[in-house]
Amino acid sequence: MANTGMMMPGMEDFRRNWGWLLTLGIALFILGLLALSMTFTSTLAAVYVLGLLLVIAGVFEISNAFHRIGHGGLWFHLFTGVLDIVTGFLLIAFPMAGAAALTMILAVFFLVGGLVRIFGSLMTKLPNRGWAVLSGVVDFILGIVLLASWPVSALWFLGMVVGIGLIFRGIWWAMFAISARHTLDGKGETRAAM
Repeated sequence: MANTGMMMPGMEDFRRNWGWLLTLGIALFILGLLALSMTFTSTLAAVYVLGLLLVIAGVFEISNAFHRIGHGGLWFHLFTGVLDIVTGFLLIAFPMAGAAALTMILAVFFLVGGLVRIFGSLMTKLPNRGWAVLSGVVDFILGIVLLASWPVSALWFLGMVVGIGLIFRGIWWAMFAISARHTLDGKGETRAAM
């Protein structure tokens, strides 16, 4: 007996293309391993990409400013666009300084965020709050490690984060592809459990 009423829209497309999705997952996993094996290069690449994205965003923001003439906010959009472009070019021109600044910001974020999560979890009666406390402790320790090893941590941290992110995204896509392949039969109907 098949249940066709609760199928996710577009799931049949995922089923037909499960091989491509699995290939995407494997490719992302391999790229993640490469990023982890070359954290310095991955860090520089991440800073360059961020710089390029800021430049592109700035160009669009300035373009938007001139389309908004007469609607207000012209100077705000111009200022934001110029700031994006300048920041993007600085990241591209000085990637190590950009990596150091980003790592410092993230270290403070983890340190403060971890403390807030620890104390916030302890002061409330959330179910399974032990996991929230553990998450806060991990963030706090990560912040301390980054600050204690800064600026050297700027050489590897962003690349490590990119690598780990790619690995887990690859695993997710691969598992999704396998699930799409095995969840549906050839007619797009969800297989019923016997």
